[in-house]
Amino acid sequence: MWAVSIDLFRASIGGHPGTIPWRHLSAHMAETSDDRDERRLPASERKLRQAREDGQVPRSREVSHAAALLASLVCLAFYGPQFAERTLALIRGSLRFDRVVTREPERALSFAGAAAVEALWATLPLVIVPIAAATLATLAVGGLVFTLKPVTPDLSRIDPMSGLGRMFSMNSAVDVGKLAVIALAVGGVGAWYAVGGLAQFAAYAGMPLTAALASAGADLRSGLIGISAVVIAVALADGPLQIFRHHQKMMMTPQEAKQEYKEAEGDPQMKGRIRERQRAMSRGRMLQAVATADVVVTNPTHFAVALKYEDGAMAAPRVVAKGADLLAAKIRELAQEAGVPLLESPPLARALYKHVEVDGEIPAALYSAVAQVLAWVYQLNQHAAGRGRPPVEPGIVVPDGLDPLGGER
Repeated sequence: MWAVSIDLFRASIGGHPGTIPWRHLSAHMAETSDDRDERRLPASERKLRQAREDGQVPRSREVSHAAALLASLVCLAFYGPQFAERTLALIRGSLRFDRVVTREPERALSFAGAAAVEALWATLPLVIVPIAAATLATLAVGGLVFTLKPVTPDLSRIDPMSGLGRMFSMNSAVDVGKLAVIALAVGGVGAWYAVGGLAQFAAYAGMPLTAALASAGADLRSGLIGISAVVIAVALADGPLQIFRHHQKMMMTPQEAKQEYKEAEGDPQMKGRIRERQRAMSRGRMLQAVATADVVVTNPTHFAVALKYEDGAMAAPRVVAKGADLLAAKIRELAQEAGVPLLESPPLARALYKHVEVDGEIPAALYSAVAQVLAWVYQLNQHAAGRGRPPVEPGIVVPDGLDPLGGER
């Protein structure tokens, strides 16, 4: 069954039964190396923030282990004598009991339960203090992060090629070397204390209980100091190393920086398309307003400006549409279809086009000129209704400085 599973695994990653796809593994490792070489730009605040939200922060197990060992030493230094007294009292109390306890199971269970609770309370500081120290050390390296992302199922994590690539990566080699150094150093210190203390360990059997506990505590403290020295030395190197590796991992390729800029600032091409769509929608609304205008002032071919005035509803006449060249021709066409009169006045058309935006009120300097236009429209409507003679187009004069061409027709 195992052979079948191995063959299926090999086949799933592109190999053949009985072979290992070293070519694919080498290619995957080469891609990983190339990707690392391209990451030469520092991580942006946005990427660091996103990584933190995903739980990707620097962590060092060695720093946590060193903090736990140091906390244990400090706890033993201050709490050790009290712990020894409580342990001694617990042992003495456990060995001294009434014969009735042996005959009544309920009392025996109660006696054992009380001893267990006392043992728990006695050892609780020795457990809580190292755990708290390890937690604080972890937070000191990477900070406090609440996220379920690291434990969320992710199929990409079980990709065989990615797993093999991680196994043979430089980071894995560093981790293996670090663990080997720790194991050899801690094992060496432990062996040295064990060999050198064999006689002392044997002497415990002939010592009074109080003296044996005190001597064992002193030996334990000495052994912990030796082991802690090794672990602390490794932690002092591993903490900065993990921070450096995290920063290296967070570095960005030029393509990633470019893509992030697009996502943060918006794709210029997409923004251009959005602006063009907005302009098209604005033009559509403007052209629809031509049919509601009172008059369209023309250049006659280059400019067209549609004016509207509602007495009592508007403080001054407004420009509801304007355009140049092709857009001006479209405005004239729509005005003719809607029966809106056209008035040819090049200076006024140019002045209105230059100085008034769509939906904007005309400036006070053009009140007189526009009043003549509206008076002409009124007379035109009266004539169309059969009242009065056909009006004569007014000779409109635009104030100096408002006509871009200085009054040329």
